Amino acid sequence: MDAERKKQERARRRREGFKPVELWLPTSLIDKIDSMKNDEIASRDAVIIAVLQDTLTIARPVKSKDQLMLL
Repeated sequence: MDAERKKQERARRRREGFKPVELWLPTSLIDKIDSMKNDEIASRDAVIIAVLQDTLTIARPVKSKDQLMLL
């Protein structure tokens, strides 16, 4: 029964535009993620999404002609 519920949840998330990502994190980091949960952000998934959205919206520096390239 639990496997069927999990299958339905995955199908629902795919329909909503999500894709699965598996992460292996240290217990201490999981504890930090859990401590960030609240009424609005109630799951680990939601915490990680919120952190990534905030991080990815930070403007990156614009390349200049004087900037060295990494090889």
